[in-house]
Amino acid sequence: MSLLFSQVTLRREDGVDTVLYESGNPDEYDMRELLKSEDRYAAVRSFGLNGLTIQVQHYRFLGGSSRDWLAEDEHIALMEAYNEIAPNALFTQRDDVERLEYYEFYM
Repeated sequence: MSLLFSQVTLRREDGVDTVLYESGNPDEYDMRELLKSEDRYAAVRSFGLNGLTIQVQHYRFLGGSSRDWLAEDEHIALMEAYNEIAPNALFTQRDDVERLEYYEFYM
């Protein structure tokens, strides 16, 4: 099984970071749309988007013997649960998680 996901770091001008996860590998256009309309970004919107730095790191988790099978359902919830259980060893730092693409943009 493999999972495509992205870690999104939203950095305000005052240095406060908010980290969220997105299913799949959204591009910059997708992220701009998500920032404008998705409920989970409402807290960030309340501070304003101007001056916000958005860092997006794409990942692919390669687990088990069926690495070609791309599983998408509920994997964000699983990763967040893993991070809560093991906060000193984040899911993205596992040996079986491969870094893919990274980009950053400003609002």
